[in-house]
Amino acid sequence: NNLSIAGETGTITTDSSNMAITFDTHGTGDINLTAGADVNLPADIGLTFGDDGEKIEGDGTDLTIASSNDLNLTATTDINVPANVGMTFGNDAEKIEGDGTDLTISGNNIKLTAVADVIIPTNVGLHFTDANEKIESDGSKLILTSGGTTFNLPTSDGSSGQALVTDGAGTLSFDT
Repeated sequence: NNLSIAGETGTITTDSSNMAITFDTHGTGDINLTAGADVNLPADIGLTFGDDGEKIEGDGTDLTIASSNDLNLTATTDINVPANVGMTFGNDAEKIEGDGTDLTISGNNIKLTAVADVIIPTNVGLHFTDANEKIESDGSKLILTSGGTTFNLPTSDGSSGQALVTDGAGTLSFDT
């Protein structure tokens, strides 16, 4: 089979539709592509690394990065995901998405597992449905809101036989 290089068009062609073109540096040298514009791959033609187990391919609409094992993203600064673009896990029911202000994590069963404390900053609450049901801290005590009524918990324990009582304004204390 023949390989030809066309003059001014810069086109490399073969006379066989199944002929592979190999660039071999015979050592550890790089193969560098230099272009004044994009390097284009047609839709549904992938770039493989070793075999199809590691492949980047686009279909003209979606880009797929596939790995037969782990996919590692390594950066020396942030990995940026645009606002209103989510990461889905299996389907849209399991998704992490940010709108530039709020981060939303959705799923059928969301589990948080930590090997150390999960720290919620002062005056930031853990809401259940809305602000009418939440738990938060002002830096000195826990504040529980239930049905829109706010209760300030005591900061010390009571004596044996005492119970929590309210002053009618949401402050709880221990009394007999």
